[in-house]
Amino acid sequence: MWRAQSGGLAVTRTSTRPHAGQDYRTTYTDLLHALNQPDCPVCRLVNQAVRQHVDVFLYEQLLVVERRDEIRAARGFCSIHGAMLVGGHGRMLGAATLHQDILNDVVRQIDRAMRPPMSALKRAFALGLRAMLHNVMRAVRPRRMCPLCEYERRQEGIVLRALVNDINDPALRSAFERSAGLCLPHLQMAVVLPDVPPGNQARLVELERAILAGLKAELDEYLSARNASYEGGAMGAEADAPLRAVRLVSGRVVHSDGRT
Repeated sequence: MWRAQSGGLAVTRTSTRPHAGQDYRTTYTDLLHALNQPDCPVCRLVNQAVRQHVDVFLYEQLLVVERRDEIRAARGFCSIHGAMLVGGHGRMLGAATLHQDILNDVVRQIDRAMRPPMSALKRAFALGLRAMLHNVMRAVRPRRMCPLCEYERRQEGIVLRALVNDINDPALRSAFERSAGLCLPHLQMAVVLPDVPPGNQARLVELERAILAGLKAELDEYLSARNASYEGGAMGAEADAPLRAVRLVSGRVVHSDGRT
């Protein structure tokens, strides 16, 4: 069904299909807009959602005990999501507060691991060292997944489910045909989504296959143009085909400063 959404986007499309107990809702106009932008639309929307989530955490939830416990247990964020914390004074302050907590716990756990019980002192010296180092490893090792990775996976599922369920919508299908297509990691996720019409998944694969073939043809043109016999020849749309191919094959590219 279609409904107006006050205070946000003008139109939202809400699916009434059941999805394993999950209340399914997606912003139709967001997906259409992303399909008209460069690169994988799912990468784009998920990246936006994760960045907003980081901002909400740093400015509104930094002192929430439950959130801090999750991040401490994960030993911080993964390298990709950790890069999102270093832009701007406000984020640096939040990153300092958060990582002071993490490192304080790590140092405390290492100190505990390096104080073996008396029984260990009676063992051979080498065995005692190995046991101590194993305890240090356990102290440093994450005890749960990066919280932002978990959030990212949920967002990927929401957007992909929306795309698959509505792929036969004329406007959405037309936008997908003109788009850069899904990156291969998100295509892999799309074809194994549970509780979506398999026919829709097959239709998505057909459309994606045409996009992949088109990009492959552009790479053929690029390589031909780079051949010695074509030196000096001007390139057309295929000029940036290698960059688009990298992003399509590998998925979201995150730089060390968090830019994508």
